[in-house]
Amino acid sequence: MQMTDYHSRRLGISFASVGALLGWVYLAGEIVFEFGRTEKEDWLRGLVSEKLTELVRGLEFMEPKPLGTFTERGKDLKINILRLPEGEVPVFVLVVQEIEPELSKRNWEDLSNQVLTFCATGISMREKNLLDFQTITAPIRKKMERSFSGEIQSGVIAFFHLQDLSPFFKPMGVVKSQEILREVTATLHKETRENEFNFQLNPRSYFLFCPGETLDGANQRFGSLYFPSKHLILDYKLKIFPIDRDVLADDSRFSSIFIENF
Repeated sequence: MQMTDYHSRRLGISFASVGALLGWVYLAGEIVFEFGRTEKEDWLRGLVSEKLTELVRGLEFMEPKPLGTFTERGKDLKINILRLPEGEVPVFVLVVQEIEPELSKRNWEDLSNQVLTFCATGISMREKNLLDFQTITAPIRKKMERSFSGEIQSGVIAFFHLQDLSPFFKPMGVVKSQEILREVTATLHKETRENEFNFQLNPRSYFLFCPGETLDGANQRFGSLYFPSKHLILDYKLKIFPIDRDVLADDSRFSSIFIENF
């Protein structure tokens, strides 16, 4: 079974286990997973769309926000939306369920873990048309722009494209497979300096933004970097892109870095 299939099913089970009549996962404003159905879907989409900017700016992580109630087929239903702690790309979970009972903190945490796992492993090359690259890269670009100030007017993006890990997923099982991905992230965190940040677009694509860094400096830093995981040393392809305000201001040049290396 593919990891994508497995996590799609697991996520569906998670929505069902909390009594959701409908569940949606929003990634950067796009619905990338749907569970269940309701007669009010068009209304719900509009309701979330008109509030999305407000939710991105003001909703605290892991704090469910009620969006309203409605009645369908004799059942009184409520709508909650939860923002997940997923770095630069906003991730939200919308749940429609009966008025009672309230979901516990543990329920939300369990559902959150399944959603984040799905986002990390279920959005593959085959499905990247689901992603609105301009929407995804907008908050990343803004954070980069804020990093350029004073004497720092340029930097680099280091792109790490890991080997295909799918042959290991099935024999190792889901838990140990997730440990591999966490260890990759931990390695990058160790290499990330105070004024830098890293982000992940899928299980194989990792970026590290280094304001003030040069191409030569980045090559020296990352040329010998390795990713140890269990009894493996993961192979990867490294590309380093210079970036400055001109690149940030050019939509096509900036977006191409992510699209071509997704």
